[in-house]
Amino acid sequence: MLDGSGRRLHGRILRHADLAEALALVPPWLPLTPGQRAALPKVWTRLLGHSGFNADVIEDLACPAGQRLVGLGVSIALGDAWRERLQREPPPFAPALVYADLLNGNYPLPTDSELARMSGEGKVAFLVLHYHQVLDDLGHPDTLQMLDVAMTLFRHTHAGYRLECLYQEGLEQQVAYLQSMGFRARTARACKGVPELYGLTRQEAAGLLPGAPVRNAFQFTPPRFGFTAAERRMLRLAVTQLSDAEMSDELGISLHGLKKLWRSVHQRALAAMPSLFDEAAAVGEESATRGPEKRRSLLLYLRQHPEELRPYRAPRPTACGAPGADLRGS
Repeated sequence: MLDGSGRRLHGRILRHADLAEALALVPPWLPLTPGQRAALPKVWTRLLGHSGFNADVIEDLACPAGQRLVGLGVSIALGDAWRERLQREPPPFAPALVYADLLNGNYPLPTDSELARMSGEGKVAFLVLHYHQVLDDLGHPDTLQMLDVAMTLFRHTHAGYRLECLYQEGLEQQVAYLQSMGFRARTARACKGVPELYGLTRQEAAGLLPGAPVRNAFQFTPPRFGFTAAERRMLRLAVTQLSDAEMSDELGISLHGLKKLWRSVHQRALAAMPSLFDEAAAVGEESATRGPEKRRSLLLYLRQHPEELRPYRAPRPTACGAPGADLRGS
């Protein structure tokens, strides 16, 4: 890193062991009561692993364990009611209202099956509840490095769905970040201390050149492997380079159960795309379709094809036999 302090940053999924440390990274401007803030780890615990809940952290590997988190981003899939509300009359501080609904049990987060249908129909929408990092001085090179990691995480976290729209609120300095990412203003409240809503639709993204993180999240190709929800949850952890022991602990299953999941994943991938493991075989790897090389080839592919980590169900054909929706990427 140019002129930096030597931070060693790594982005990954939020894990159960992070919850207490992550709470300190919920931005202070979000209007939550002390009780609501204190209860957020319980909400996250309930939602971790759900395909409609995304939570990522940036950690500084140069710091001791338990003191590494320097950034936190959280987003949630929108049900029909909230999607329509943000389109028509977006309320200020929408993330705080969503959290209140989650705490009260009044937020119907789309199920994995519902998200699969919505993705097939191109109706998936996400709201970023918040993003916060420990540095915000743009003159500091570490700030820029954190933002670079954050924008990469944003794209990887939301890509792979057939997205309809993405939303995030911005206040003061955050506005410049959101605009640089490709978001467009949805409100003009011009009220001090009240955030504006920013968003981007699939149609708007199609008119932008590749490069902006938000625009790139709309790239879509239908998945080929058809992994189950349990397999996708494990693979979302695996692509962030967690060990089997760490994944076993996070998923709450035995190492034997994890190995069974890996076998199922490899069998499904091999059946759908036999050529996936040809590279290892071509260089003379022994047992190229099993073991570490097999996993390495699969994870490399998944990092480039996040659609395989998302629920998806192709829309039913219309009466005349034509597809019910255009499934091609923007």
